[in-house]
Amino acid sequence: MKKQKIIFKCGEKGFVFQDIVKALKKAGIKKGDVLMVHADLARFGKLGEITNKKEFANVFIEAFLKVIGEQGTLIVPTFTYSFCNNEIYDPDNTPSTAGLFTEELRKRKGAFRSIHPIFSVAAIGKRAEELTSNLSKNSFGKGSIYDKLLKIKNSKYAIFGVDYFSCTQIHYIEEMLKAPYRYIKKFKGKIKNIAALKNKDKIYNDEYEYFVRPLDESAIPDFDKMEKHLLDTGFLKKIPLGSAFVTVAKISDICREGRKMFKKDPTCFLKQTNKNYDETN
Repeated sequence: MKKQKIIFKCGEKGFVFQDIVKALKKAGIKKGDVLMVHADLARFGKLGEITNKKEFANVFIEAFLKVIGEQGTLIVPTFTYSFCNNEIYDPDNTPSTAGLFTEELRKRKGAFRSIHPIFSVAAIGKRAEELTSNLSKNSFGKGSIYDKLLKIKNSKYAIFGVDYFSCTQIHYIEEMLKAPYRYIKKFKGKIKNIAALKNKDKIYNDEYEYFVRPLDESAIPDFDKMEKHLLDTGFLKKIPLGSAFVTVAKISDICREGRKMFKKDPTCFLKQTNKNYDETN
């Protein structure tokens, strides 16, 4: 049975399905949670007894679904940057660029995906359809998936296997507080969406906003200070699993504490900057 197979080998030890479940629970994930997961499955150790990519990714997906239960919802980024790359975005078929975990969840029966040609998400569970529908045409701000998640009491953000604090929710804080090192850029392109366009053309033109940063080195993102603050204040749990970690925080805590940090220092989410930004927010 695949759930009894060693998934990753870490030194003389390895871990199986139930070890993932235990780590997720220890990190504070519970039944009924609405959970956004940013994952990198390559960080946990040496590959074990499961070599089929689809089976491998779905063992992890099943672990998350087991912990959150039927009343929970699992969400993952399925970013494509389609409009940025002058490509047609097809929510039913355009693959995720955010890794194997996200692509396998996107393709699962019962999964829903948002119609966002740059920063789409896919979800499965009780609130999956609700959370991937009727989103705004900006990427991170008001009406986005990140805005919706903040309004849900039991929503959490999990960083799974990634070896740095990769938290897209912070871009929501930046956009809502008008970070001076980012600016709105509009992208036009084509979307293929058969389900939503009955009796109309299968491909249509649209425009979406992206709160971008300069491409030079004047605003390099770095969320290490945010991670340290959340750990020091107890709002973030970081639980070892194999050679990596499961890191979990409530989205409300991330946004509240991040907002406080930004108001004190509008460069707190940057690694370095060669510009001076006034504290104007």
